[in-house]
Amino acid sequence: MKIVAGDIGGTHARFVLAELVPGGRPRLGEMRKYRTRESTGLGEAWTRFKRDCGGSLPRAASLAIAAPIEGDVLTFMNSDWRLYRHGLKDELDLDNLLLLNDFGAVSHTVSVTPDGEFIAITGPGDLPGAGITTVLGAGTGLGVALLDRRNGVSVVETEASHIGYCPLDPEEEELADFLTARYGRASVERVVSGPGLIDIYDFLGGGDAPDANQAGLLWDAAISGADPLAERALSILVRGFGTATGDIALAHGAMGVAITGGLANRIQHLLKSPAFEARFTAKGRYRERMQRTPVRLLTYAEPGLLGAAIAFQRASF
Repeated sequence: MKIVAGDIGGTHARFVLAELVPGGRPRLGEMRKYRTRESTGLGEAWTRFKRDCGGSLPRAASLAIAAPIEGDVLTFMNSDWRLYRHGLKDELDLDNLLLLNDFGAVSHTVSVTPDGEFIAITGPGDLPGAGITTVLGAGTGLGVALLDRRNGVSVVETEASHIGYCPLDPEEEELADFLTARYGRASVERVVSGPGLIDIYDFLGGGDAPDANQAGLLWDAAISGADPLAERALSILVRGFGTATGDIALAHGAMGVAITGGLANRIQHLLKSPAFEARFTAKGRYRERMQRTPVRLLTYAEPGLLGAAIAFQRASF
């Protein structure tokens, strides 16, 4: 059976034709990617994908959405798109449609990924095979979910990225005040995300935030060290990433963390740094527990697409 698997984020809508394999991992075809700001909504992006596939698509789909899956109107936090669940199947010409949160989908991918497809960041051993794993990753926003393998496979979709940012030194306290003045509140996602680097750079005196086309250039300069101020902004982001990852894992009761996404893979050398580990483990009386908690980086390139297909397969067979 073939379906359309989609991963609809704040910056891109990704689609692929997926062949379900009961008892195995779905096989994905060629991924096609469209910028959300170049389409008026999902329907237009879907039409472009359909055209690029020769004008015909399967009548079943599983879409991972970067939004809470609740109510009739799905509201993206990092995009102007809105999805109206009532009538969506008719709009897309589908008989069967599954909608799930994007990091719920990513967690499904983590659940079937062998240990060899992860890179060790900190902590001993592998991800727990029969316990709770926190799954998170930064992109246009910060996605977070909980993977529970204590009794089969269960995925809990969360909005943990919107908890308050926790500053741990005077510079970070000033950053929190800066973000509060700009947005009314300083959340973890305002720091640990692609746009977060822009805000931190601005806070440090780098000037007004660049537009969407220039944001990638700032990340390039930060990672390469070509812009020392951008590099410093990235170091603050990484420290915040370590703090938040440890806090969220502790709140989940997790004994493993899977970090995913293209940004994380680009900065894996920084995630392996003492700064990230120190913040991840700095949990007072729970420091020893955090030192025993493995943090692993998923190398699979499109976990949202694969996870959407896995979720549909699990619901169907």
